[in-house]
Formats: sequence, C-alpha cells, structure tokens
Amino acid sequence: MNLPRFLAARFLRPEGAFLSFVTVAAAGGIALAVAVLVLVLSVANGFERALREEVLGAVPQLVVTGYGADPADYAPALAALPGIEGAEPFEELGALALVAEAGARTQSRPVQVLGIAPGAGALSGLSPKQREMLRPGTFGVFVGAELARGLALVPGHSLTLVVPNLRLTLAGAFPVQRTVTVLGLLETGTLLDGQTMLAHLDDVRALARRGGPRSLRLGVRDVLAVEEDRAQVEAALEALPEAGSGAFRFSDWRDRYGALFEAIAVQKKMLFLVLTLLVAMAAFNLIAMVLMAIRQQTSALAMLSSLGLGGAQLRAVFRWHGAFVAGGGIVAGVLGGLVLCAGAPVLVAWISELRGAPLMGAYFVHHLPVAPALGDCLAVAAVAGALAALAITLAARRADALAPQEVLRHE
Repeated sequence: MNLPRFLAARFLRPEGAFLSFVTVAAAGGIALAVAVLVLVLSVANGFERALREEVLGAVPQLVVTGYGADPADYAPALAALPGIEGAEPFEELGALALVAEAGARTQSRPVQVLGIAPGAGALSGLSPKQREMLRPGTFGVFVGAELARGLALVPGHSLTLVVPNLRLTLAGAFPVQRTVTVLGLLETGTLLDGQTMLAHLDDVRALARRGGPRSLRLGVRDVLAVEEDRAQVEAALEALPEAGSGAFRFSDWRDRYGALFEAIAVQKKMLFLVLTLLVAMAAFNLIAMVLMAIRQQTSALAMLSSLGLGGAQLRAVFRWHGAFVAGGGIVAGVLGGLVLCAGAPVLVAWISELRGAPLMGAYFVHHLPVAPALGDCLAVAAVAGALAALAITLAARRADALAPQEVLRHE
C-alpha cells in the first residue's frame, strides 16, 4: 500500500468545515478557469473553421484573370490539376443598389454582384433549380438575405443597380443603371448575406461594359494550401504554348480575407496566454489549501513522524493531497468546458430570437461557432497540471519545518 497516497486521501475529508470549504474552493477555482479557457479556445477554433468553410467556401478562392486570352478555354485542364475541385467563368462587379420607397425616399446599399455561368457547375453555391432560373438578358438576381431585409426586398421585387461606369449621351456622361428583378434569397449565415448578389454571367458583363479581361474562378480542396494550388496553376498556364507570358493575373482569398484569418490565429494565441494567467491564479490557491491542511494535521503528522515517517514521505503526502484536488478540478473543468461549448450556441441563438436580430450580427458569421479540439483540451489540462504541480511542490516543502517533539510536547 502506498502510505502517502492513503494519508492524502484521508486528509481529503478534514474535520474542519472551513478547510473543507477551502478545498472545494481551490478545486472549483481550477475547474472554472479551465472551463473558461476551453470555451474560449473552442470559440476561436469555431471562428477559424467558419471563416474557412462558410465564408471562404462561398467566395472565389482562386481567380485567374486573362488579358488577351480567355482562361475559360483552359478550364478543363486546370480543373484536372491535383487540389483543384472545379473551374467556372465568372465576373465580379461593384455596384450601388437603390430601392424606391413611399414618399419619394430611396434606400441604397453598396453590393458586390457576382456573375456566374449557370451551366458551369456548383461553385456558386446555388442549387441546380436556382441556376436554371438565371437566364441571360432577363437581369434576374439572387440577393443575400440580410441585404434583402435591409432593403425590404422579396422575390419578385425590382431594384436599380448603379454601376461605376460612365455612359456618354447627348446630355452628358451618366453612370450605367439597370433595373433588375429579385429571383430569390441567399442565406449563408455569414457577412456575405449583407453584401452579395448573384446574376447571370452575361448580364454582369453587359453591366460592366467591358469585353477585355475574362476571369475564371477555381475551387480548391484545401483553402489553407491555396499558395501551392496557385503555384501549380501558374506553372500549368505557363506550360501552355498558346498562353503568352504575362497574359494572366492571379489572385486568391488571401487578398481579401487573409488579414482576418491571421487576426483570428493571433487572437487565439493571445487569449490562451492571457487566460493561462487565470489558471495560474487558481492553481496557486492550492498553496493556501495545502498549508492549511498541514496546519490542521500537525498533530497526526508529528505522531507519524515520530514513528519513522521521513520528510520525503511527508512531502509526498501533501503532493498527493494537492494532486487529488487539482486533478479533480482539471477534469471537472475540461468536462464543464465541453458542456459550455454545447450550450453556448443554443443560448446565443435563443437571445438572438428574443431580440429579433442576430446577437452576432457585427461578426462575419451570424451565429456563435464553437469547435472543441482534443489537442486544445489536452494542452489546457497539461498547462493547468504543470502550474498546479509547481504550486503544490512549493507548499509541500512547508512540511519539512514540522518539529514533532515540540508539537507532541503540547499535546
């Protein structure tokens, strides 16, 4: 039998009510700090995953723009490259959406109009039925749900798009305007819902009034490996004899969302460091708990010491005592953090429903994304265990100062 471990387990049931409270408070403090750290890291993981899968999955991930050559001519060859999941011609155009209201008032919103080829594939995120609704020359659009709510639009309504291209007339130069019809709404649950419209490729090109550059959007299997995919696409086009040098320009999602992705990664690291201090404070509460346990059990320890229990074994008793308390707190904290991860999105959705507006409306996703990771849970448990071990070791050394003769003399 391991005597120090047995004694430590016995000391977990102290006679003093105050010491019992201190023991529970020490374990609860560690559990709370660990649970908060697990929740925060899981939310950071969720934002990173939401950006990668929900936002980057809906925007052009890799774009090839041709000058003097149409990259759509090479779409089959590029789509066959490793890591490339599809290739579609598309056009992107910035515009101002205008909707007339009663009383001669007009609402306006800046929008990004994406032109897609309905028969090319599914990179746009539209269903086959929705893609069939896009017909050239009809100027029908699918509008983001949040944008539609802001402009009070429903399917069948009309709005005016003002394009920053000038049209010369006898009366002077005027920006290009076109009335378009809302075919349906798009809802991705991201910031794209408040700024995006989808239209037929030919209609967008007609609005843009430019027949020169042509663009091709490529879907990639792993958005984080887009640099390697971009390099192989560049190499493939340079190897084509009909594609002259410098005829193509390349861009990818990092040009628009790279800074946001890096900010999330940096924020996660900083939150881990800051909240680790909270874990450290809770861990060092164990020092007070162990010192109080030593003080309460002084008589028993003095008797055991006089019977031959050495200083190393005395320290081991309180190391085991602290380990039981810290270990229970860490396990409870990790489990509690996972429970919070499961309940937090439900709570945020419930509050959003009560408010009648998304609580996360200011973020690039309109729900609370939570993605617990086993590696993060293990890292949090390891850091909390290391800090607790340091605090327990420092406190257990106080047992060396025990003088059994002096204690027993006063008993």
